[in-house]
Amino acid sequence: MAEGWSNLGRALRHKHYRLYQGGRVFSHTTSWMYKLAVGWIVWKLTYSTTWLGIFGILDQVPALLVMPLAGAMTDRIDALKMLRVTQLLLLLQGIALAACDFMDWLNIPVLLAFTLFYGICNAFQLPANQTILPNLMPREDLTVAYGLNSVAYNIARLVGPMLAGLTISAWGTAPSIFCNAIGATIFSACLFMLQARFTMPPNAQKRSHNMLGDIRDGVIYSMEHRGIRSLMIILGALSMLPYTIDLILPSIADGVYHMGSNGLAWMTAILGIGAMVQASLIARRDGISGLSYYGIAAIVWMGGAFCALAFTTNFWLALAFVFVIGFAASATRVSSMTLLQFSVEPHMRGRVASIYGMITHFGPALGAVIVGFLGDRLGLPLIMGAIGLFTLVVWLWAFARRDVIAMTLEADVEEARR
Repeated sequence: MAEGWSNLGRALRHKHYRLYQGGRVFSHTTSWMYKLAVGWIVWKLTYSTTWLGIFGILDQVPALLVMPLAGAMTDRIDALKMLRVTQLLLLLQGIALAACDFMDWLNIPVLLAFTLFYGICNAFQLPANQTILPNLMPREDLTVAYGLNSVAYNIARLVGPMLAGLTISAWGTAPSIFCNAIGATIFSACLFMLQARFTMPPNAQKRSHNMLGDIRDGVIYSMEHRGIRSLMIILGALSMLPYTIDLILPSIADGVYHMGSNGLAWMTAILGIGAMVQASLIARRDGISGLSYYGIAAIVWMGGAFCALAFTTNFWLALAFVFVIGFAASATRVSSMTLLQFSVEPHMRGRVASIYGMITHFGPALGAVIVGFLGDRLGLPLIMGAIGLFTLVVWLWAFARRDVIAMTLEADVEEARR
C-alpha cells in the first residue's frame, strides 16, 4: 500500500508534468461542462435520442477523417505547438458558441457547424496529448503518469457535470459553454510555460516520406503486430456499443428515469467516480506486468452491469451499476493506452495513438446513433440488455487471446533495446 502511494508522488515530483496536468484538469472540467450543456440543448430542441446520437457522431466524425493525418503530423513535428494551436481554436469556438446561445441564435444547423469544428480541434490534439507525456518525465514513471492522467480526467468528469448542472439550473447553458473558453485559456497558459527542451523533436528519419506513406506505415505496423491488432479489435467492439454510455446518458436520465438535468448530472458524475477510482488503482501499479489480464477481466464486469441496468427501475440502484460501468470502461481504456505506449516503437507512437483515438472516439459516436435509433423504437432498457450480452461475447473472445496479448504487449520496447 505504501509503495503504491509513493508511486503517485514519484510522478508528481516532475515540475513540467504537474504544470501540464494542472492545465489539463481545468481543460477537461470545462469540456465536460460544455458537453453537458450542448447535450441538454439538443435534448430540449428535439426530445430525441436519435438526435443525441447524431450529434455524438458529428462530434467524432473528424476522428475518422482527420486523426490519421494528425497522428502522422505528430510523429513529424512539435506536438507542443500543435496543442497550443488547438487550444487557441477551442478558446475562440467557446466564445462564439456561448454568444450565439446567449443571443438565442442556436438551432440545429448552427449547432451542427460548431460541433464539427469542435471535433476537428479535438482530433488534432488527441495524438499530441498522448505523445507529449514521455517528454515530461523518465520512462520508468510513465505507468503512474498514464494512470494519473485518467484520474485527472475523471476528476473533471465528476466536477464538470456537477458545475454544469448548477450553472444550467441557475443561468442557462450559455455560461456553461463559455467556461470551456476559460479552460482553454488556462491550459494554453500552462502549455506556453513548458520549457522548449520538453517539446517533441522532429523525426528526421521520416522527413523524406510523404504524409500518406506515413499513415500507411502506421496502419501496417498496427495490423502486423499481433498484440496491437488484437487490442484494436477488442477496443473497436467495445467502442461500438458499451462505450456509448457517455453519449446516451441524457436519454437514460430523463427518458428512462425522468430525473431531468439533475439526474443527468448525477449519472455523469457517478460514471466519472467509477472511472476515477479505477484509474487511481492503475496509477499505484509499479510497471505493466499483468495489466492486459486486468483490462480483459474488467470487460466481464462491464457486461454484467449493463445487463443489470436493463432490469433496474430504481434510479439510485441504477447509479450503482453506472459506477461499475465507469470503473470497467476506464480499466480497459487506461490499460490499453498504457500497454500501447510501452510496446510501440517511439517513431510510430503518434500514428498508433491516432488509430487508438479513431476507434475509441468514432466508435462510440457511431454506436450512439445505432443505440439512439433502436432505443427510440424498442426502448432503452431492452437495448442496454443487448449491449450487456454483446459485451460478454467480446470478453469471451478476448479471454481466449489473453496469453498472446500479454506476451506481445507487456514488453517495453525501449528496455528491450538496452
